[in-house]
Amino acid sequence: MRKILVVACSLVAACETVVPVSPPAAIPQPPSCAGKSGCITTVIGYGANELPVEMGALGYKTPMSHPLDLTVATNGDVYFVDWNNHMIRVLDAKTQTTRTIAGTGEIGDLGSGGAAVKARLNHPTDMHFAADGSLLLASWHNSKIKKIDLVTGVITDVCGTGARSFGGDGGPAIKAVLDLPSALVIDAKGTLYIADQANMRIRTVDTADKITTYLGDRWVTDTGKKDGVAKIDDKSRFVDCKGTPTADADKFQLVPTVLADGTSGFKRFVNPAGAEVAMAIPLVNKCPSFGGDGGAVAQAGVAWQASQSAIPNGKMAIDKDNDLLYLADSMNHRIRKIDLKTGIISTVAGNGTAAYAGDGGPALAASLNAPLDLDLLADGSLIIADTFNHCIRKVDPLGKITTFAGTCGSKGGFEGDGALATAAKLKHPYGIAVDRKSGRVFIADTRNHRIRAVEP
Repeated sequence: MRKILVVACSLVAACETVVPVSPPAAIPQPPSCAGKSGCITTVIGYGANELPVEMGALGYKTPMSHPLDLTVATNGDVYFVDWNNHMIRVLDAKTQTTRTIAGTGEIGDLGSGGAAVKARLNHPTDMHFAADGSLLLASWHNSKIKKIDLVTGVITDVCGTGARSFGGDGGPAIKAVLDLPSALVIDAKGTLYIADQANMRIRTVDTADKITTYLGDRWVTDTGKKDGVAKIDDKSRFVDCKGTPTADADKFQLVPTVLADGTSGFKRFVNPAGAEVAMAIPLVNKCPSFGGDGGAVAQAGVAWQASQSAIPNGKMAIDKDNDLLYLADSMNHRIRKIDLKTGIISTVAGNGTAAYAGDGGPALAASLNAPLDLDLLADGSLIIADTFNHCIRKVDPLGKITTFAGTCGSKGGFEGDGALATAAKLKHPYGIAVDRKSGRVFIADTRNHRIRAVEP
């Protein structure tokens, strides 16, 4: 008997913790899509929400719990996040069997410097291959970025202290403070971009290991330098997103000054004595917003979820020429684009309304519903996990939007293996990835506990 213990519930996922069970003896093999362009079928999973107890199962016989994200290696191996099992797993392209490379299935944050398969993770969300062949991992509820050496199997922490707040800009990445880092990508120069979800920022780590804010609300940093405009009322009190003074805001006052290096900055005083506060004021403005289109990315705002019931928002992708960074502005129901050469941000899909509409027309006039992930096809077309519309959308190079897979705007479900992807049903697809060699598109059909593939 399969046993499921409900322990916590976010908006649509992370609702269950499962005990290990062996797969049923008879699991039917999914229909083949061989030689059928546009056909969809299941490649991993059989629909049960389970924790695996053995290695080496055939892909379609592999238990999992809420597969969330995936990426394809140059040899065709499919790496996927088994989110609610707190694992990173791989489908071997040659044998079509799966194995676990990180995580034990137990929630936690243990094992940095040791074997990844013995480490404990807490809801990892995204992966990206580094230039040296290692796998970088956004470990969401750990508030860290981790690295897995795929040769030695060792996992290490590379960014974030594990505290959930904001801090560290201008210093080493390992000492930075993140809050639900949900996604990451690396450009051709080796710069790491991190979607620091609950801080409503994209932050970068350069090749010298220095972390800075690239996009999003700014505030007074722990060096006292003004890094943008914090939200302050006419009494110099920090205020929340609605303009209400935050807890203990009346204790702090910002006083303009000239810093030791001769630049303008601020001192922080505790009223009424006037003694300077040594540490940064821990009152970050985590305010969702929308703005900045047509202007500098540093002044733009995004809307990502920050609460305890949040789901992973804000996945990113960089085009093949390393000129454009695409991001899912998930709760603004838009896909946006940053020109990495000019630093200008714009919207490429979505009108800001949470709905389904617009197929066959311009992507800017279309309605999306909480898009969470995206990737690019060889011809430059953008594919979007339109998660709450239960489908995958496509924006061609001319800006026209169509459905790529699933039945958009439907209630969501599971059907259609072995037939055209546009006639299939998906259920909250959280992740997508393109195999650059074969052109196959892999879909994390999250609430169906399957990974499915669409043939080119």
